[in-house]
Amino acid sequence: MLVDAVAYTFGAIGPIRRALNPAEPYWRKRLLLNLMLANQGLYLGAGIALAGAVINAQQPGTAHALFWLTLATCIYTLVTVPIFTPRDSGHAIPRALAAVLILAGFVLG
Repeated sequence: MLVDAVAYTFGAIGPIRRALNPAEPYWRKRLLLNLMLANQGLYLGAGIALAGAVINAQQPGTAHALFWLTLATCIYTLVTVPIFTPRDSGHAIPRALAAVLILAGFVLG
């Protein structure tokens, strides 16, 4: 999930801004803000997954709650990206891999 967040930071924000490029300064700033907030959510999801992995041995109940939350965000991405932007469905692959790893952790743990 962290790879997904970093890839969005360096691979998506710039091209989206250039493609939309609103003429009005307010909308340029608003677009950047929305892109940055989306990016923040990606980093937050990755951080929650990492925190769950770190605390799993000491607090498995809390870790499982964090993993369920992270799994929910992965599933949300896997559903919404193909529905709203079918051409970008490939961008959901990192989240699909994260979901598989989370589920494998549940099964093996």
